Amino acid sequence: MKNLFLVGLGAAGLMACTATALAAPAADAPKPLGVFSSWTAATYGIGAHKACYAFTLSKLPKGSKAAPAMLTVTERGDQRDEISLAQGITYSKDAKIVLKVGKTALKFFYKDNMAYALHKVKTIKAFLGGNDVTATASAPKAAEVINHFGLAGFSDAYKAIVKACPANPGAK
Repeated sequence: MKNLFLVGLGAAGLMACTATALAAPAADAPKPLGVFSSWTAATYGIGAHKACYAFTLSKLPKGSKAAPAMLTVTERGDQRDEISLAQGITYSKDAKIVLKVGKTALKFFYKDNMAYALHKVKTIKAFLGGNDVTATASAPKAAEVINHFGLAGFSDAYKAIVKACPANPGAK
């Protein structure tokens, strides 16, 4: 009888843990801040682990079956203005990634399948003053990858994420 009680207690505990685990994703789901023309802003996490981000997808030619590229700006209390680019490729050795906003060329570095802005402040200023972005990834012996993004709504999306995730003193 004692063993039956322990099995029942274990099953009840397992059911409670399963119910908690199933409910957890809803609590951890991104929370929208708004859609600002071609940009979407949201938050994820809470407290010291909260991140606020705005993203846009690349413009694809009509009828294209390719997955769009994604351009993202992320704010955290201790890390500011992380600008990342995912073009759906793993960058080859010696890849050169450049984003152009008007006449301003912005260099990015890469790690595997993600590219990041080298000069955060310059990139944000260009985005705030521009109309569109052209991202080009090129490398010797590799096909060039080009994506186009709109900047309509970026200013409002950026304001929303900065407000939702204010900088901690001493933030980078």
